[in-house]
Amino acid sequence: MAKGKAFLLKTDGAARPNPGPASVGIEIKSLDGSFEKQISRDIGHATNNVAEYMALIIGLTELAEMGAAHVNIEMDSQLVVRQVNGQYKVKKAELKPLCNKVIGLLKKFASYTLKHIPREKNSTADLLAARALEHKNMR
Repeated sequence: MAKGKAFLLKTDGAARPNPGPASVGIEIKSLDGSFEKQISRDIGHATNNVAEYMALIIGLTELAEMGAAHVNIEMDSQLVVRQVNGQYKVKKAELKPLCNKVIGLLKKFASYTLKHIPREKNSTADLLAARALEHKNMR
């Protein structure tokens, strides 16, 4: 179904407090409008930056398993975008393996773009991450 298709991936991670209970929100849409999926998931205890990376890893893994060929990634974490794009060094030890995992996953696609967007343009992924945190706090 998704073999060879192009997708938009929007991700967000949240930790409240930071570090604290953490979650991810992921929005996947095919560019031709034929497919849409949302993921809202608790990821345990983490920092906000780890949650941002985990959201990206989960979204990319999902797309790779679907056989997607092209992915346009948008996220509101400037740090993650710039680290993955090589503009910033990954200084924190806990982020290095996550950045390497993302880079490895990106190699599974014929092409990709990764860009930073303002938080207000990432409202669905933000809402999905917040929903997973709220659900966790209600348990």
